[in-house]
Amino acid sequence: MLATLYSLFPLSLRRQLAGGLILAAMAMIAAGLLGLGIAPHWAGLAYWCAAALLWPGLAKRNRTQALVLLLVGGGCLVWSAGQGAEVDPQRLVAGNSGLLSMLVAVSFLSLVSRPQTEDDERSPKGKRALASTLAAVHLFGSVINLSSVFIIGDRLSRRGSVTREQALVLIRGFTAAAFWSPFFVAMAVSLSVAPDARLATLWLVSMPLALCSLLLPGLLAAAVLTLHELKPALSILAVITLMAPALTLAILTVKRQRPLAVVAGLVSGRLPQMGNELALFLAAGVLGYGLETLFSTLGGSLPLTHFGPVEASVTYSATVVLSLLGIHPIICISLAGAVLMPLEPDHTLLALVFLSSWAVGTSTGPLSGINLAFQGRYGLDSFRIMRWNLGYAAAMSALVVVAIFVLAALPGLA
Repeated sequence: MLATLYSLFPLSLRRQLAGGLILAAMAMIAAGLLGLGIAPHWAGLAYWCAAALLWPGLAKRNRTQALVLLLVGGGCLVWSAGQGAEVDPQRLVAGNSGLLSMLVAVSFLSLVSRPQTEDDERSPKGKRALASTLAAVHLFGSVINLSSVFIIGDRLSRRGSVTREQALVLIRGFTAAAFWSPFFVAMAVSLSVAPDARLATLWLVSMPLALCSLLLPGLLAAAVLTLHELKPALSILAVITLMAPALTLAILTVKRQRPLAVVAGLVSGRLPQMGNELALFLAAGVLGYGLETLFSTLGGSLPLTHFGPVEASVTYSATVVLSLLGIHPIICISLAGAVLMPLEPDHTLLALVFLSSWAVGTSTGPLSGINLAFQGRYGLDSFRIMRWNLGYAAAMSALVVVAIFVLAALPGLA
């Protein structure tokens, strides 16, 4: 039946419709944040429809992961409902719509934040090359995400491939942005699970971790924090969702680049390419809600009484180990959020665990998106990249554990 339905609509039309639905969903979330009273489940419904339109074009691995998450989460909900638990259909549909809207908003920044890559520009050599490449991939990656890696990687590549050293610089420089960048997927996921995290306190330890990963943070993060301090009622996710498109449209207007035409190009180009993220995050939302409902039905008891630095270190270590086994950090974060929330953990400490496990786990995991992308684009085996990064993962893990204990010792933390 689905095959017949898809055959009625050509691929170009499905992508255009999906892009329009994604933009409309983000606009509905933004309108709700501004107090216009639009319920998030309407945006969630638009995201689900967009994911359905893009489903045939998704990578087989992503379709399999999404189906597994949906089956497990749906199974938990069905069992819990059979035990008398109440399942909220609107919450189920809304899922991770707020998180996805933040990702869509960040994609606007790619319209005005691309690094210069002219072929006739002389490439730096030696230590200057290392520093400039790290800075470029980290700063631009913290804003426009994975596309920055390929913009710079394609410039460095020779005969369609990159060297071991170039690959490590690109992968580590990019994934280190997960420690701090408010525009990074890791931050969106972490703050969706731990919404009360204090970003200023978190940055006290996460930015030094990024420095240890060989990079300085960018000015956009300061802008996000400033706006959040001026409007504390808005969450960090809300600030980014509102600020990124507004800032982009303002810059395009100043540059006289016809904002509507540029956004139309985004709808037909970049947004339909988010099908993999849509499927994964929507399915993860079902899993998280299912696990939360199941855990509540079972009584919500754990053999733990609180979430301190030791428990945080164990959670971080377990997530990184699971990443080495090919399990995406978002799955571990969804599971950890459902299991740990009854302990009423400090959200700032929990966010540090999630950000760190994402930063280290994605750089090392053989089935992470960036390592598989390097395998497909530059012919580097993802398991070889994992072996190259094991020493880095061990060193960063030691620093992360130290940072966890430092953060837990700060005044005001539970």
